[in-house]
Amino acid sequence: MMRRSRMSTRLFIFLIVLGMIIGGVVAEALGDRLEILRDGIFIGFSPFTVDLYFVTFTFGFDLRINLGSVIGILVVLLFYSI
Repeated sequence: MMRRSRMSTRLFIFLIVLGMIIGGVVAEALGDRLEILRDGIFIGFSPFTVDLYFVTFTFGFDLRINLGSVIGILVVLLFYSI
């Protein structure tokens, strides 16, 4: 069985993220007509700050997954496997 190269893995991750972004944008654009595209789940936590006097860190994470993003991922997977 052949292993994929690192470039192929990076390309795959890039395409997945790109599919999520494009799918999310399309879902927001068409959300007025097809509201089901905009409905989704939110994963993450609110930003919090750690102040160490000389340096300050702010951490936070928010991931929104909607039906448009899932469709975008599926389209990317379809084209990636071809």
